[in-house]
Amino acid sequence: MRMGMTANRIAALRAALFALAGLLASAAAPAADIHQGVATCAGSTCHGATQPLGDSGIRQDEYFIWQQRDPHAGATATLGNERSRRMGQLLGINPQSAPACLSCHAENIPVAQRGERWLASDGIGCETCHGGSERWLAPHTQRGQPQAEKVALGMTPTWQPAVRAELCLGCHQGDAEHPITHAMMAAGHPVLLFELDTFTALEPPHHDRDADYVQRKGPQDPARDWAVGQAMAADKLLQGVASGQIGHGLFPELVYFDCDACHHPVSDARWLPGRNAGTPAGTPPLADASMYWLGVWLSVAAPELAFEWQQKSAALQAATGGNREALQKAARQLQQFLRGQLLPAAQATQLDSARLLRLLKALTATASSPRAQDFLVAEQSAMAASVMSDALRQRGARVSASQQQAIKQLYATVRNRDEFSSERYRKALTALAVAL
Repeated sequence: MRMGMTANRIAALRAALFALAGLLASAAAPAADIHQGVATCAGSTCHGATQPLGDSGIRQDEYFIWQQRDPHAGATATLGNERSRRMGQLLGINPQSAPACLSCHAENIPVAQRGERWLASDGIGCETCHGGSERWLAPHTQRGQPQAEKVALGMTPTWQPAVRAELCLGCHQGDAEHPITHAMMAAGHPVLLFELDTFTALEPPHHDRDADYVQRKGPQDPARDWAVGQAMAADKLLQGVASGQIGHGLFPELVYFDCDACHHPVSDARWLPGRNAGTPAGTPPLADASMYWLGVWLSVAAPELAFEWQQKSAALQAATGGNREALQKAARQLQQFLRGQLLPAAQATQLDSARLLRLLKALTATASSPRAQDFLVAEQSAMAASVMSDALRQRGARVSASQQQAIKQLYATVRNRDEFSSERYRKALTALAVAL
């Protein structure tokens, strides 16, 4: 995308946003289609082979990969383990039946949508992500069926990064339908983490992004997916704050705030000017790592939008020290700007090698920022560095051995949250800057 945006360009991006809004709505709200169950996908001539077969354009071992290697397959079973039982005792619930747990750990759909072969024990199965298959199961076996027809029949277009991010972030970050609370974390729930491109690669993938895939589902770009994922993560945060899901009475819902603002030795002088948009010391910052990295991305990809994003982000952080109405208003304004301009820009922007390199260098500049003290920012930066390096390789650029080693060092600094050292992190970022 060029440095400036023409009126036609802006109009086109807004039109794309409206189209996306419809897809997001269909992805966010459970469809009424009956879910047939993973057994309907598991035939040896469909998706149940033990290894890739033939030249049909699909692997055909998708069910086998899900069953043997994908943690989603065991999501429901984890509700019966010792950790879950202890959490249940502390929270006064039964994890195996509590809606708050089942909303993410199971395909928690109404009884009327459960087909004859549907099993609650299947965990997060095919239709949790791909949509109830009542209407699309038979037609989708027809080779060459347009993707738009599949979507019209109820299939979730997970090949579109914004839709996939909306779907994944529902559980990996939480929303109104998939509540994640500070109480859950205090009771022992693992800390949540998500980055769209990295997690898509680690799922593990049950598709090949080959030429046939690109022909059917469009060009793939890890750098674009990263930017879209950050935008959608920021949107989730802003939606929660704007809708008033920030606590009741005196005690706020701390899941929206940076854990490390409180979880550190009280002897440490943690507060730094500039980290929290000029708010007084002691005001906990929002868990806004995705917002921060969007700002870095904008500085390279769409600098004409960067200043307004920074100003509105600062206003949101400042509002955390005021009343609830002011905070919600600031969140709504920032979310409107994100949905109206940033998300369409992230979807439409293809960074060339030169700008990808500039983005990597901008990432390393965090070493001199107060945000280098922020573990969430550091954690995301390690994944971002890896994603951008992959994108550079895809574009034919050389990624040196010293750059690869520097990224490994960066990952090492965020491997253990309890042992995170901002000093080691800064040194790793500086090493990456030198390698670049």
